[in-house]
Amino acid sequence: MRTAAAIILTAMPEEAAPFLEKAGENQRVGELNTPSTFKAWFLDLASPRVLLVQTGIGQTAAASALTWALGQVSTQDVFISGTAGGLHTTINVGDIVIGSEYRYGMADATAFGYEFGQVPGQPPAFEGSSRVAEVLEILEVNKDRIRQGLMLSSDSFVTAKNVDAVREAFPEALSTDMESTPLAQICQAYGTSFTAVRAISDLCGPAADQDFHMEVDKAAALAAETTTAIISLLRGGSKPDRRRRQFGLDALYAALYTMIAVNKELEPADATGLDLDLSDLSRDLYEEQVTGFAGLVAAGKEYVAAHPDSRITSQRYDALRAEILKDLNLTGGRGRQTWPPTSQTIMKRFDGYWNNAMTAIGLKGASGRRRGGLRYSDEDYREAIRLYHQAVSEQRKHPSYSGYQTWLSTQDKTYPSGASIRQHFGTWADAILSLYEEN
Repeated sequence: MRTAAAIILTAMPEEAAPFLEKAGENQRVGELNTPSTFKAWFLDLASPRVLLVQTGIGQTAAASALTWALGQVSTQDVFISGTAGGLHTTINVGDIVIGSEYRYGMADATAFGYEFGQVPGQPPAFEGSSRVAEVLEILEVNKDRIRQGLMLSSDSFVTAKNVDAVREAFPEALSTDMESTPLAQICQAYGTSFTAVRAISDLCGPAADQDFHMEVDKAAALAAETTTAIISLLRGGSKPDRRRRQFGLDALYAALYTMIAVNKELEPADATGLDLDLSDLSRDLYEEQVTGFAGLVAAGKEYVAAHPDSRITSQRYDALRAEILKDLNLTGGRGRQTWPPTSQTIMKRFDGYWNNAMTAIGLKGASGRRRGGLRYSDEDYREAIRLYHQAVSEQRKHPSYSGYQTWLSTQDKTYPSGASIRQHFGTWADAILSLYEEN
């Protein structure tokens, strides 16, 4: 089954449009065949991709579409993004309500001892995502508009005629819609996190001095912007579209061992004693997927120890990587650092030579002229950039590539050239960032 960063549901085309437009900027929109009237697309808005589903309006339409979507991808997070009616007297048009709790607004089995709004056999309420609640504490996008609380759903519109009764039954409810609660119920059954992110487009029984309407497309855009920002934070970003830190060496070793295991069709091995830090894999993979790859890493490492004369070419590595990314629904490409990294990314960390990478994991190097790249260790590169940074900091100067070259010419000890520094870390900026990673 493919992996998705999230499933995003929308009821109406106007609510799906902001996501499609954002993904369409990079021409990375792939529409899927569906068994019903709803529509679905894979969007390259995160890594792995997002599955967007336009469900149609109403509880049954939304529930059936989500059930289909959960059969297509593996994900930890489900969202519905769109518009809602403002219910609480403190809610205004343009506010963004994010559910912390979901209830049915019209279900009535009180004659059988259930609470009003409780469906027999189900809890009175369905809890919102604790994962999302945590990231909302650092969310900057539209933060002044966001309200967290109880959201209601039913198949009937709440109007001025019945709003007082609904408010009396659910005095703390912030909003009402026709899809969120059944989706929360399904996600609870699947053990999946659920969040509704809805911008208020209309008010149910507004006060005389309140604006009571916002255009649907404007409200939908607010909800979509907020939803996208939340997903970015859930995927490990400090802010949307931030530049990702380069992989540690252990992540590179893990990728090489994995490809060797896949190439040799090895069964996963016991990874209990694996002495590699696999935390970087969690950028794009879920815990169970990291555990699965750990078994392949262990198998590949054991194979290398027993067969030091074996080898995998960079071309074969990249071909296997492409298959893995496709299976996991992960996105690579320019500007992205997705695990497993490309052979080019690995070579940059080993002075430009694939042979050096092979030697680093315990394989015998290929025959040919001796490379000069292994003259310096990783610590040598880090020591050089650390000493240079210390020198320019004392002079209150900005560390630059040309400045490093000048500093190098004044040193009695031999250090890697500026070009080698840049090649080893990937970019000059990454070389400087490595200083902060150590701290």
